[in-house]
Amino acid sequence: MAYKDLREYIELLESRGLLKRIKIPVDAKLEITEITDRVSKFKDSRNVALLFENVKGYDMPVLTNAFGSYERMALSLGVDKLDDIAAEIREILKLPYISLKNKVTSLMSIMPLARKAINFPKYVKNAPCQEVIDHNPSLDKLPILTCWPQDGGPFITLPLVVTKNPATAKRNVGMYRLQKYDSTTTGMHWHIHKN
Repeated sequence: MAYKDLREYIELLESRGLLKRIKIPVDAKLEITEITDRVSKFKDSRNVALLFENVKGYDMPVLTNAFGSYERMALSLGVDKLDDIAAEIREILKLPYISLKNKVTSLMSIMPLARKAINFPKYVKNAPCQEVIDHNPSLDKLPILTCWPQDGGPFITLPLVVTKNPATAKRNVGMYRLQKYDSTTTGMHWHIHKN
């Protein structure tokens, strides 16, 4: 994993001049996304990640455009260039898979790439996610953005959604745009052909 947490990634962006802190009050309904849309369309150094520190009605900041350039995407993955990952995969695919020796060699060459790409779950008794426990969770506490004037409401974009197949108990993590319905309910659209 490239970073311990999102804070560490934000610090790196800021140290490289790739993040702008917005301290003035902004609205989660349309305003943040309008500002982000304009900034993300710049083809120069003005296209930066944005940290909105003063979201009207909320106690937490909003980070947008964090992966909105090739440079920031490469940083997020811990490589100098996105092509570095593709080059590693190409090299692995070139290896012959005939003899047992070659199979072992191939496996050894895949391990560093696998360590970067895969984070297997670890079971622990105490974790940073347990630092704050909310006994009355509510989506109303989160500054969920409304992106467009005709949207059906606020949407969580790019969440990690953990699902479990009721028949096989197989788990999956996917990204589905979640629409907030009320303080405890969201909805999402699945395509049956996408497993």
